[in-house]
Amino acid sequence: MLVALLALVSCGKEPDPAGGGGDSDTPKDWTISGIVKGNDGALLEGVVVSDGQYCVKTDKQGRYYLPSNLSRGEHEYVMVSTPSGYSAPVQDGHATFWKWLKDCSKDTNGKYVADFTLEKISNPNRYKVLMFGDPQPRKRSASLDKFAYSSLDMCEDMYLDMKEYVAANKSYPVYGIGLGDIVHQDLTLLAQYKNGMSITGVTTYNVIGNHDQTNKTLPDSESWKPFAEQMGPVNYSFNLGKVHYLMLDNMISPGNGPADDNCATGLTDEIWEWVKNDLAHVSFDTQLMVCAHSPMMMTESGSNRTGSHLNDLRYLLSKYKKAYVWAGHTHTTFNYVDTADPVIETHTVSRVTGTLWNNEYLGANGTPRGYVVVDYNNGEISWKFKPMYYQRGAYGGANMGGDFPEYTWRDWDYDESGRAMMKSTGKPLDETYQMQVFPPKTYGPTDMNIYVNVFLWDELWQTPRLIVDGLPSVMKRVTEKDYRYSYSDWDITNFYHTQGEWTWVNENFVPDKNNNSSMFRAYVDSEHGSGTVSVKDRFGNTHTASITW
Repeated sequence: MLVALLALVSCGKEPDPAGGGGDSDTPKDWTISGIVKGNDGALLEGVVVSDGQYCVKTDKQGRYYLPSNLSRGEHEYVMVSTPSGYSAPVQDGHATFWKWLKDCSKDTNGKYVADFTLEKISNPNRYKVLMFGDPQPRKRSASLDKFAYSSLDMCEDMYLDMKEYVAANKSYPVYGIGLGDIVHQDLTLLAQYKNGMSITGVTTYNVIGNHDQTNKTLPDSESWKPFAEQMGPVNYSFNLGKVHYLMLDNMISPGNGPADDNCATGLTDEIWEWVKNDLAHVSFDTQLMVCAHSPMMMTESGSNRTGSHLNDLRYLLSKYKKAYVWAGHTHTTFNYVDTADPVIETHTVSRVTGTLWNNEYLGANGTPRGYVVVDYNNGEISWKFKPMYYQRGAYGGANMGGDFPEYTWRDWDYDESGRAMMKSTGKPLDETYQMQVFPPKTYGPTDMNIYVNVFLWDELWQTPRLIVDGLPSVMKRVTEKDYRYSYSDWDITNFYHTQGEWTWVNENFVPDKNNNSSMFRAYVDSEHGSGTVSVKDRFGNTHTASITW
């Protein structure tokens, strides 16, 4: 029996390159069983089911047996890693891939029974995923709203924007992944978030962020539970097309800090064991999407990020066909590919609802409010930045009698309904807007460089080119490895502190060229002129923008 049990749980086992793992042998000491089937009645074989520790596969009759140690009280659960071609039922806009054991029945032997019925997808090889980070709404505050948005308005804009995006893409499913800090220290707002996402038509998955763990005085083994009560398990996986999605809680609570304190980036021993057990059932020739709140692979300074089990994770991911590692947390965009060893990629998205505290109509790296749209087409993966068309959110300071930053370099204005319209064309702000060009003297009266901020640039893109009077020149990446990263200067809005209170950003509000990993420049020697900036992205698309000065 011991041999059969070890084969079943795959504890610490290396992934089978043929996609194996799991065994139909039934352990005598199982505590949970059930059947996984499709809504068409098909019994589903080979589906991975987990209790957050062990991972087993269903047999030919769609049945699984879990030898769970029932010692986690109200947070005992069982979850299914939905296989390609099926999705979990959707409730409040969210995939419900788990069941709490307290809500499950028991058989005549007193053992839990948890059955799952999954919904068959008509076209599993074509879909889109909306990657968004840090919506982070908080309730209105008479004091805080003098200098910051509540973010409630920006979330309303996000829901409306996503709803219209789904309506325009009806021919295939659209999923969403919230990359943590779903709320800001107030879990009562989760109900509003779920209600908002439910109207979009997006099937949503989430990871937990540091601000979703509302009490950092709790040890990490407890701090995730209040969030999970409303949102489900915080470590789980699912499959879409030929991609395995791995969703991780990588925010380790200090266990002794104030409620608003930060967390360490890493994986606890328990979570790392579950990761190994989950991936033991995933073939090495699979593409992975690894999603967590805090970036885990590469820092903006060009070094590997350190933290509990991050080197272990890096080594395991390197065995796969491809691992795209997505995160939020920093409120800015950072993309990195080691061209010498491109298996693992780092992709960090900016805050979907705008820069924290001053919450302008931009993210911290100069992108508009928005998210990344990942397009999956029969094994091929690509993405674009999606600026939010609706930007109706009222500036908190304006509501409180504060000044309204005009933002000199914004490329769009707003119509009467709060929709963003490009100044140059009068057309809506949309996915054609992938970069912003700044004229000479933007950074001072003697700086004759043209700058371009290419929002999602990474090392697999081409370097931008500037063409003036028919003559091309390759632009120079500004930052290279000259990144700074501290709370006082990473936010390009350069907010400042006066007499003990945060005050307004400078209305010029341009990206900090020394602190933006996607900024390029080229010198021009004329006080007046015009030109075109173009760049080819990693997927073969060419983006262009005109500039006159």
